[in-house]
Amino acid sequence: MLFQRYGTFTGGIDLPDEKQATLDLPIAPIARPERLRVSLSPCGGRAGDVLVEAGQRVQAGQRLARAASTDNVDVFAPLSGRVASTVTVKIALGDEFAPVPAVELDRLGEPPNVEVLPRQEEDFRDLSSQELRERLAEGHLVMGRRPPRSLSGWIERARRHDCHTLIANVMENQPMVTADHRLLVEHGEDVVRGLAILGRAVEAPELVLAVDQRRVSQYRRLLSASRQHDVSRIALSHKYPTGADAILVKILTRRETPPGQSTLAVRAGVVDAATCLAACHWVLGGRRQLGRVLTLSGPGIRKPGNYYVPFGTSCFELAEGWTKTLVHGGPMTGLFTPQEAVVSPATEALLALDTPVGSVSRPCIRCGWCTDHCPARLNVAQLNDEYELNLVNSARKGGVMACVECGICSYVCPAGLPLTSRVKQLKRTIRLIRSRLPLLAGMVS
Repeated sequence: MLFQRYGTFTGGIDLPDEKQATLDLPIAPIARPERLRVSLSPCGGRAGDVLVEAGQRVQAGQRLARAASTDNVDVFAPLSGRVASTVTVKIALGDEFAPVPAVELDRLGEPPNVEVLPRQEEDFRDLSSQELRERLAEGHLVMGRRPPRSLSGWIERARRHDCHTLIANVMENQPMVTADHRLLVEHGEDVVRGLAILGRAVEAPELVLAVDQRRVSQYRRLLSASRQHDVSRIALSHKYPTGADAILVKILTRRETPPGQSTLAVRAGVVDAATCLAACHWVLGGRRQLGRVLTLSGPGIRKPGNYYVPFGTSCFELAEGWTKTLVHGGPMTGLFTPQEAVVSPATEALLALDTPVGSVSRPCIRCGWCTDHCPARLNVAQLNDEYELNLVNSARKGGVMACVECGICSYVCPAGLPLTSRVKQLKRTIRLIRSRLPLLAGMVS
């Protein structure tokens, strides 16, 4: 059997696919940008120490800055060019954009496309787990999901949690987004090899590739590689949000992630296709992570597609002058993109959408749709009441930290209430109290 079929979960919703504009379009390079503004802090926090100066010519892959902490990574030039200046940009960190310093490059070389690694002996299996971790650390790789994290740091965290199951999440079940799908179609063998590399580094005995059951016929080329590396192939329902980490882990392992914690708490790690590909290309090909594949789509895009884009490219430049709503990420969980935003490792999609018609939220009508569809089985209407009344401790007792922030409650609400953003705010408040006010932590712990 090509892919094993698995079960589903309670709640959720069937969303329109809306992928036809880019689903079958091969990955292509973008046109040469006028400039790149490369973040000096790809994972947020303190900026790295700049190693170049204005007017200096740099080559693609040349180190621009050295990481200021172990939580971050060194920064490399995505394309050849000239150092122009130091500027400030915004990159997506968690559920918001944050300003960070950046090195601006101009007089750029031509952008490349993603290349398939030539078939070769799997020499990474000759390395010990420790040697493989050291090799990955030399690559200064960043995981391709929000919030962006140092891959090397995440591996160490996974090992501390004795990660048993490592899952490559290629569900991609938000509408319009197809970048991971194209990576699996065109570079599936390298994605599988990257998953095997990460599994060996983490020392996880169980490797799983999870995909949308509607796409399995296009993934036949990776069958041999998955067998070679003992990767289980699982096809799941496209019901949203199957791709949410906690939901995916519960379906595949029957382990329930504690509210507010990572899936590593139940010895399961989740990575994305872009991270697997970057690990494979670095370890087996010595290719640095200088850009990523993202989906460019929506009514405002003249030429939708899946593009390999160098880090530091202006998001609005990619949108070719679009002046209305530009969503960073999928339409259910994405962020409204500011003008200063640039492409970073966490940029999976840019969607140029018509500005939504403004609407005034009305009082909750107690229809119960938000609770019926909530995959975490939360009483969302009650959490909304607690938000309005500032009953943070009551919300914590009601399980608000179990929210997976999928956006379904806002999507189905007939009253137009911003339920997802309100629940996120409750979670932020709880985390703030726990981290900054230890004397009051008993109120929410």
